Amino acid sequence: KFRRIPLRKIPRETTILNLSGNSLTLVTNNSFEGLGKVHTLYLQSSKITLFEVGAFSGLDSLTYIDLTSNFIDKESLPSGLFRPVSKLQYLNIASNLFHISKEYPDSVLRDLTNLQTLSMSGINGAVFGNGFKYLTSLTSLNLDPCSINELQNDTFMSFKGLPILNLNFKCRLKKVQPGALAPFQSIRSLAIVESDLIRISDLLVVLSSLRDRNMSLIDFSSNYRSRTGADIISSESFSYLGGVCVKEVILRRNQICIIQGGSISRMKYKNCLQKLDVSRNNIYGDAQTAFEIFKLSALKILDFSKQEPTALGPYSKIENESFNSEDSKYSLSYSVVLPPSLERLYASGLSIRSTPLANVNFKFGSHVVYVDVNWTPFSNCDGVITGLDNLQFFGMSGFNCKILNPKMISSFKNLQELQSRNANLNIGLQHDVSGIFLKGLEKLRILDFAGNGIENLNPNLLRSQYNSLYSIDLSNNNFDDFPFKITGLKNLSYINLENNKIIGFDETVTNELDDLESRIKGNLKIRLDRNLLQCNCKSLSFIKWLFKTKIKLDNGGNYSCGYIDGSKKTTAYALQNIDELTKQCASKFWLITSVCLTLLLIIIICISSIVFKYRITLQYWYLVIRRRYKIYSKLDEQSEYKYSAFVAYHNDNYRWVCGPLTSFLEGEKKLSLCLHDRDFALGSLIVDNIFEAISQSKKVILIVGKSFLKSTWCEYELDMARMRMFRENKDILIVILVEKILPEDMPKSLLRIWNNVTCIEAEEYVSEENTPQFQHLFWKRLYQSIIA
Repeated sequence: KFRRIPLRKIPRETTILNLSGNSLTLVTNNSFEGLGKVHTLYLQSSKITLFEVGAFSGLDSLTYIDLTSNFIDKESLPSGLFRPVSKLQYLNIASNLFHISKEYPDSVLRDLTNLQTLSMSGINGAVFGNGFKYLTSLTSLNLDPCSINELQNDTFMSFKGLPILNLNFKCRLKKVQPGALAPFQSIRSLAIVESDLIRISDLLVVLSSLRDRNMSLIDFSSNYRSRTGADIISSESFSYLGGVCVKEVILRRNQICIIQGGSISRMKYKNCLQKLDVSRNNIYGDAQTAFEIFKLSALKILDFSKQEPTALGPYSKIENESFNSEDSKYSLSYSVVLPPSLERLYASGLSIRSTPLANVNFKFGSHVVYVDVNWTPFSNCDGVITGLDNLQFFGMSGFNCKILNPKMISSFKNLQELQSRNANLNIGLQHDVSGIFLKGLEKLRILDFAGNGIENLNPNLLRSQYNSLYSIDLSNNNFDDFPFKITGLKNLSYINLENNKIIGFDETVTNELDDLESRIKGNLKIRLDRNLLQCNCKSLSFIKWLFKTKIKLDNGGNYSCGYIDGSKKTTAYALQNIDELTKQCASKFWLITSVCLTLLLIIIICISSIVFKYRITLQYWYLVIRRRYKIYSKLDEQSEYKYSAFVAYHNDNYRWVCGPLTSFLEGEKKLSLCLHDRDFALGSLIVDNIFEAISQSKKVILIVGKSFLKSTWCEYELDMARMRMFRENKDILIVILVEKILPEDMPKSLLRIWNNVTCIEAEEYVSEENTPQFQHLFWKRLYQSIIA
């Protein structure tokens, strides 16, 4: 709020003085007396309306002064004002009131023979006076803001012969004449930008007066701005540009829809151009121009990113065109010829129709180190890109990689940075079961997989980057734990895990992170904000680690977390109350332990009861399964059994079994019997012998007496035979009662099958001699039961 220069408050050693934003109004004589070391003076927006002729006296070292946005007109600057500052090299008097009188202050500027840069407002209808001829050191002229509507052939005649190298105009041009820039014979850089009312095709004609000049820059960006307009640059208009040997051309944001085919071929100095920027236009044709790009043999940088074709212009509407991604089930293959010197290619944000990524082989791509195709909506990532052997940066964010060819970028052996954000890699990487997407990329330092919804990373994915990986961004995914193995990574210094679903790290992970921090000597940074961290019993060690580790954590390790009582707290709060939290966890631990032990005991009792109840069944199936995996062959329905019958008996009935029974069935009827005293294999387990005998016998004969019912092995033979009968659903049991046994004396296992088996009562025959007729009936019935 100073109303005058506060000279007494300014130290005499001051070199840069900023008095902007005050209310000085009048700058009087000797206002800067004694400030001989000031070389830079800012007086912007200070409401200055008048300078006295000696206002700048004493500023002997002044080389830079900014007087923008004041109330200065031609009368505010008296003649001789700038004589005390003859060393001045930079002067900015833009955004003042010169446009009211429509006169430039050239008469007062004639003293600035050392001035190199002049910035002022361009005034529509004003004439650049003869005073500008005296600015013999002027190299840069900036007209910003500029209300000039037309550049005529005589507009800049006052600057003829001056060594101006740089011209920068921000005007509202509607028209230009071909010879308007002819006076600038030394020009090297030309920028005519933000002229909303003139098409590039009309503006290019102004270059005709610069034909055969050597220039470093032509910037015609952000000119034609019309809601409904589009611009077609003919090959004739483009030839004006090609007539200048220029290194860098910027045609950004001009609503260009077509650069006509043949334009590049007509460029006289096509071998001079090193950078071409046509980004932020509406280019959708002519396709021939794309095939001519390779003729720009010196081109190092090509930027055609963010093309947004509109439905305007003669070639914009393609009738009866349809495209189905299913038609491109298999990737097509293309060869793209690049300019042989190309190093950087920008092609991000192209508004193309959804199309699969083809197999692309770039020719002459050995110098390309940077390719940005981020946010270009390819419908899949099923193609393979080759020919860019020295590529160091590749941006493929926004691709739809639900279908991903694992070898898509396998040829990029020198790749150092890969960006693939929001590319549906959560689906594409799932199908890469061998983790070969990054295989062989041993120089990859920076990896960005943010926003892909990934839940798990293949453990083999980063195996080729153990020595090279420096930074990895996995933010905005769905990880609930640390997503990859840390051991083996030697140089990893930055890990971004923001906005995932991580609840905490176990002690193994935190130890490995601390080891990594130690290996890289204290340079590890990790971001964990916006996760689902928990401050509960399981995370006590993690909470302590957050504030103990030497790793540089965002927010100093203080994150929002779900507290043990269900409320939202912070990790810092949890650490302050760690003792109370530990006590709550201890009581909860013993409660949970007792409940678990009780449940375990109940489960054990239940299982034991079930096992005991069905012990015979379980043992039988165990023997069946074990027999199946032994050397025995499974018998089918038509196979003959090894034995006609297995005879299960107690040793008390040995004489009758091995006497009359065996003599009749084996001697007279030629049947084969299995008797444990005779046929069991020596050295084998009894249970195996019993099971094999029952399994290889057509029938099982039980010789049941009181001794049989008391024998454990006889009861086991009965159970095994009964299980086989139930499993095969066949009548295989024959029960011979050799003693009178009441039903209540029979075991439950025999009673369960009593009505489903053949039963022969032979107690009388065994105990005393019987008639031959009775003997005959007994043996006949027994024989018929066996062969049935």
